[in-house]
Amino acid sequence: MHRFAIIAALLFTFIGIAPAQAQFNPFGGLQQQLDEQRRRMEQSLREMDAKSREMQDRMRNLPGTPFGNNNPPASAMADNEPEQTSGLRLSRGSITHSNGESVLVRDEEGNDVIGRLHVSVGETRVVLMPDGRLKTFSIDETRETDRPFVPMEMDAIEAKLLRDPKLAGFKTIRSRRFLYLYNSSELFIRSSRTILESMYPAVRRYFERSGIDVHEPELPLVVIAFATDEEFQEYRRMPSGVVAYYDSETNASLIYERSALSTHAPEIAVKNAISTIAHEGAHQILHNIGVQQRLSKWPLWLSEGLAEFYAPTSVQKGIRWSGLGSSNQLRMMEISRDWEDKKPRGSGSTIRRITSADELDSLDYAYAWGLIHMLSRRHQKELFACILDCSKRRPLEGIEGLSVPVESPSEMFTKHFGEDYGDTEQEMNKHLLSLNYVDPVKNQTHYLVISGSSVSLTSSPEMVKDLRRRSAGRFQVRTFPNRTLAERAMAAITR
Repeated sequence: MHRFAIIAALLFTFIGIAPAQAQFNPFGGLQQQLDEQRRRMEQSLREMDAKSREMQDRMRNLPGTPFGNNNPPASAMADNEPEQTSGLRLSRGSITHSNGESVLVRDEEGNDVIGRLHVSVGETRVVLMPDGRLKTFSIDETRETDRPFVPMEMDAIEAKLLRDPKLAGFKTIRSRRFLYLYNSSELFIRSSRTILESMYPAVRRYFERSGIDVHEPELPLVVIAFATDEEFQEYRRMPSGVVAYYDSETNASLIYERSALSTHAPEIAVKNAISTIAHEGAHQILHNIGVQQRLSKWPLWLSEGLAEFYAPTSVQKGIRWSGLGSSNQLRMMEISRDWEDKKPRGSGSTIRRITSADELDSLDYAYAWGLIHMLSRRHQKELFACILDCSKRRPLEGIEGLSVPVESPSEMFTKHFGEDYGDTEQEMNKHLLSLNYVDPVKNQTHYLVISGSSVSLTSSPEMVKDLRRRSAGRFQVRTFPNRTLAERAMAAITR
């Protein structure tokens, strides 16, 4: 399921108030009409909040895939016999981990190239190709060699990617570490670049303090940005609700710019998109600086919680990364609304659930962020020890059907943080309540529309256009920076 699946439903807010009569009569019965209009407005506001919570609950249950899932790709399946496909096909058998041996293999064009052995499973070898992809070969298709593995330069990787017909016409931007391919808007890709380039040094410095031997990426970090969901899906079909992902098989992050949410709540859509870029960028960076080995299995509460920890972004005074450990307003919104439904009691059931889960829904992502945020501030030494422990996990280690079991997600948690889930949950709740939180839904631009004798409140520019098209009389639009100010103005009209 994905991290921002619920956002698409939350934030198209619209309230319409029509008079009791076809024409507004400013004379007889004026007070009664105003009272009725005020009553309808208040009822509409209550219904809007109720529908928002209902849609959030409904969207949490949609099927999907967690972004940046650090398990092997869905195409990595164990078969009795190796089968070469566009994904990773693995035969059954014992796992042999690599010591960095070079192997001679053939690429998709039939050329002999030097790859580096990543891991062997039975009769199958997973090889790191010079372009950064992981590819499976049978043992007979590989030959050990003393020649060194040499990663492709950025020029060669760019040229190879642009030969793909699905990326025809894409533009490119480069930096020291990142290669961006895009047909999205210039603003979107440059904003993405600003976020990732500012994130990288901060993330690296953070993990240098953990005791992990971090290093520079040996291959360019590829980011492919599509203009639309349709193009994103055409490149590689993904479950509904996935708007971005880091692919540990290709080592690339993929995202798209425009979604249905862009039409109805453009400000939330931008916040959603850039926060997702930061989330997937965190996964990509951690897999390339020595923190997490590709195809290694980490507890989801840790891997996704860390990615959310780095995800906060801001659109105030320009699109930018908010900085390490900033409050994640989108995730706080989910937690806040969950607390509205059921007061936080600190029983430990939430921490127990997320730290034992092999799948997370959107609300679980939010609590995973909250847990990591609290641990980073209050138990950093223990958190670093947990991360260092997980960083030692090797490719495919602990994958059911391929490897002997490793410590479960809950065992990894209790090993480093103890078994008092209730105490941990109470500490997390107290910590989250201390953070500066502004509801991003209520804090987006709202429009007060006066059309004839009716008044409407919406956050959707598209709805404003629709009301204008249907208006036959006086039409006025007033813009407010947040919902509170818009509601006050709306109430003043009916006084």
